[in-house]
Amino acid sequence: MYNVIKAQCYQLLHSLSTYVVAVLGILFMILMCAIDDFDSNSMCGGYFAMMTNEAVSSALSMIVMVYTAFICAGDMKDKTINYEVLTGTGRSAVYFGRIITAVVVSIICHILFLVVPPMIVTAIYGWGGTIPVSDFVLRIVSALFPLLRLTMLYAFLSFIFKSSALVCAAGYVLTFLEVILSVMLQEFFPDTVVPMYVFSLNAITKLLVPANYGFGFEDGKDITVVKDLLQTSTAVHGMAAGLLGCVVFGILGCTVFKKKDMG
Repeated sequence: MYNVIKAQCYQLLHSLSTYVVAVLGILFMILMCAIDDFDSNSMCGGYFAMMTNEAVSSALSMIVMVYTAFICAGDMKDKTINYEVLTGTGRSAVYFGRIITAVVVSIICHILFLVVPPMIVTAIYGWGGTIPVSDFVLRIVSALFPLLRLTMLYAFLSFIFKSSALVCAAGYVLTFLEVILSVMLQEFFPDTVVPMYVFSLNAITKLLVPANYGFGFEDGKDITVVKDLLQTSTAVHGMAAGLLGCVVFGILGCTVFKKKDMG
């Protein structure tokens, strides 16, 4: 399994696509910051994080989809997986080697796009009083689990379609359907955590993006303040939903991988 992980890391580090996707993601963040109506008087690390989290989380799910498709389905056309199995590497080792690589890459992307930018802004403007650091940390940590559920879903689709292009196409379609269905489900289960257990993007958005803002006063000026701090129970439900999805899609993916010809 170590050799599989090592090979996948080597491919990622030496693939132009890896850096193209990362650069496009960063450019998207810059674009969102440029067109967003930021209040210069409130600018600080916490304010920046809350104002950009919704757009960044949507882009992050797409970035994770592309990377997972590359890792789990990118080398199926040249029969690399069959070669690994034929040379004595067990199917479980091949499967978990790719899954572990995809999960680690997703965690790195999560930190790179959701944690690093606010920290850079904080270094310049300070953290500010928009949101407590503890609440920000709780949001970031809890939102990671639904993102990993998405990673496992895309890995499962990779082993079904055996094509990174098809996985990305299916991912875009599912994302579009999820946005529509989550709104409908929210109508039937308002103010509940049910949609979080069904839809990953709904869970990520609910955990990362506050719905209620107000105004406060700090250092002699008005600032934007988050009024609905994330409840611990909501964060726990988000993490539980993410872990449950990881287990379900992990079992399904492993079953498909072991029974299906991956050549």
